[in-house]
Amino acid sequence: MSERLSLVTFLAVLLVACGSPARKARVGLDSPDISVRIAAAKAVSQAGDEKAVPKLICLLKDEDADMRRAAASALGKIGSADAAEPLAEMYKKEEYHDVARAAARALVKIGEPSVEPFIGLLRSVKADVRAGAAWGLGRLESRKAVEPLIRLLDDRDEDVRIAAIYALRRIGNKRGMDAIAREVQNQDENVESAAEKALSGRGYESQLNKARRIIRRFPR
Repeated sequence: MSERLSLVTFLAVLLVACGSPARKARVGLDSPDISVRIAAAKAVSQAGDEKAVPKLICLLKDEDADMRRAAASALGKIGSADAAEPLAEMYKKEEYHDVARAAARALVKIGEPSVEPFIGLLRSVKADVRAGAAWGLGRLESRKAVEPLIRLLDDRDEDVRIAAIYALRRIGNKRGMDAIAREVQNQDENVESAAEKALSGRGYESQLNKARRIIRRFPR
C-alpha cells in the first residue's frame, strides 16, 4: 500500500510539475492502471478542472476503495454542485469508513448544494450515516436543517442524538438551542452531557441555566 501511495504522489507531482494540460490529466482517469487513475484524480483536482467532474463521478463506483476515496476528495476540492447527489449516494452505501469520511468531507467542501442531500441522508437506516449527515449539516451551519435535526434528537441511536446536538449548537438557531436545552434532562447520561456541553458556550448561559432548573423538577 505504501509503495502504491508513493507512486501516486510521484505521478501527481509529475503531472503538475510538467505543466501537463488538464486534458492530458483527464485522459489518465481512463487508464487501466489504478495508480495512474488516482494520480490523474489528484492532478485534475489541483487544476480545478470542472470538465473532469463527470468522469470523477463515475469513479465513485470504482471497485477499488482507494480510487473511490481519491475521486471523492477530488470532487470536493473542485467543488462542483453536480457532485453533491452522487457523493451523498456513495456515502450512503460505502462500506469502508475512511472512504465514507472522504465523501462526507467532500460534501462539506461543496457547500450549500450539499444541504438537501445531507438532509436526505438523515433518513438513512444506518445510524452512522445519519450521524455523519448531522455532522455535515452542522459544519455547513444550514438553518434549513434545524427542524430535521431537532427530530433527530429523538433518534433511537445515542451517537446520532449526540451528533444532532452538536450540529444544532454549531448552527446556533434559537429554536435549535431550545431543543438542546430540553435534552439536558435526557435520561441517557452521554446525551445529557453532550447537551450540557453544547449549551456551555459563551452566549448560551441562560439556556443552560433554564435547562438546569427544569432538571431539578424531575426525580433522578
